[in-house]
Amino acid sequence: MEGAVYETRTRGVRVQPPARPAGEGRYAIVEHDGHTHLAYVLELPRGPGPAQEAFGIRPEASYVVAVRNPDAEAPPGVGLQSEQRADFPPELRERFGRRRFAPLDDPRFLDHEGAELVLVGAAEDVESELGIRLDREDERPQTADILRQLRIRPGELPTEPLERGELR
Repeated sequence: MEGAVYETRTRGVRVQPPARPAGEGRYAIVEHDGHTHLAYVLELPRGPGPAQEAFGIRPEASYVVAVRNPDAEAPPGVGLQSEQRADFPPELRERFGRRRFAPLDDPRFLDHEGAELVLVGAAEDVESELGIRLDREDERPQTADILRQLRIRPGELPTEPLERGELR
């Protein structure tokens, strides 16, 4: 999450700016027609701006979501290196069987560093697709849970994407 300055042989000194939140909202993981959906509604910023557009963050959306089997081979350059992949306990590993992916039907998958997810866009109207309603709260950056959960102190990182949807 922190920024970094590093040097390359071909491009010289490079700067990787610190990560910053691009949105906060409410979400649900829902079983639907034999697969799992991750559905969300954006609370901050109040309306998507250039930062959210850059990441494809819509005001609300639903994605089919699956977890990648850390033991399955991946094409070169895709996903994490084998030593970075999640070390799931046996009861979660069993859910994969011989498959490369498993539904995210157990939230314990998310408790493991290196868990890789694949999201496939499904719909922008969560209520009509899944029959659930994710109510927006009147959220403000000063009370946003995301900053507390990420242990970001006020002023530590730029919050323009979160507050106004701006890239800088």
